[in-house]
Amino acid sequence: MNKKSIKYRILTIFLCSVAGIVTFKSVPKDVTAEELKIGVVDINEIFDKYDKRNDLDQELKNAEAEFKKEIESKKKVMIDLNEETQLLDLGSESRDKNMEILERKNVELEGYAKFAEKQLTKKYKDAFEVVYEEIINEVNSFGKEKNYSVIIKKEKPNLQSNQLSDLQFKIGIRTVLYNSSAMDVTPLITERLNTRYQKEKPSSAK
Repeated sequence: MNKKSIKYRILTIFLCSVAGIVTFKSVPKDVTAEELKIGVVDINEIFDKYDKRNDLDQELKNAEAEFKKEIESKKKVMIDLNEETQLLDLGSESRDKNMEILERKNVELEGYAKFAEKQLTKKYKDAFEVVYEEIINEVNSFGKEKNYSVIIKKEKPNLQSNQLSDLQFKIGIRTVLYNSSAMDVTPLITERLNTRYQKEKPSSAK
């Protein structure tokens, strides 16, 4: 199982589900473009720099390591038992008994490996759902507090692709082609999230 592919596949699904423009208040019909307060935010960048996301990543790595350790332990038991079995006489009762145990342990190992993969996939999904929801809530809170009319999701202009379909996908998810640096609220959102998280984080985990 490729951890990175799971993680970024989940992230891509989340990002693609976001509406291009998030409105924070009703905009009167007589308000002109000059009177609108508009910001842009890079969700990918916030994901990368959010301390909680990084801590969750480490927790997930630890969980994956524990699953791998258990799998390797089960494999070693089978290897040792197989080596012992090979020394026994063909057709002997003890050899036949060991072969039955080996077959049972192999079934158990396959079942545990599938269980571990399912659990890890769920843990990654749950972790990204939590982080994603917190980021969106923070963007909304920031927009309301700072009196923004709209905050638009932007993507970094990375169009390098080996496949035409990948290129079309990257073009399709971009919502902002240009913005001034003054409109980019990404650093402010990231700082707010990290400040709150460090305050709420248990002392033992800091």
